[in-house]
Amino acid sequence: MIAAQAVCAVLAVLVTAYAAGGALLARSPLARLHFLAPVTTLAVPLLAVAAVLAFGVSLGSASVVVTAAAIAVSGPALTAAVGRALAAEAGADVGKEPE
Repeated sequence: MIAAQAVCAVLAVLVTAYAAGGALLARSPLARLHFLAPVTTLAVPLLAVAAVLAFGVSLGSASVVVTAAAIAVSGPALTAAVGRALAAEAGADVGKEPE
């Protein structure tokens, strides 16, 4: 069990470090935005799994799982909204506003 939580935690840190390094090297804000996806879809759930394995099934673990699920669900929508705002600010045609 300890090995599994260590593997999950190390993978989450590696994914986050990769994304941070890519964001530092990216030239434009829109390119940097792409590096949020691995963090919200991989690193956060991996850290949640590591926390549940470390603390067992408890109320604290449930709050970690709920928070990770909220980030996983809202992350892509927030990224798309920020991307549209950045593109509109840069003068790109972003189409109609969503209803």
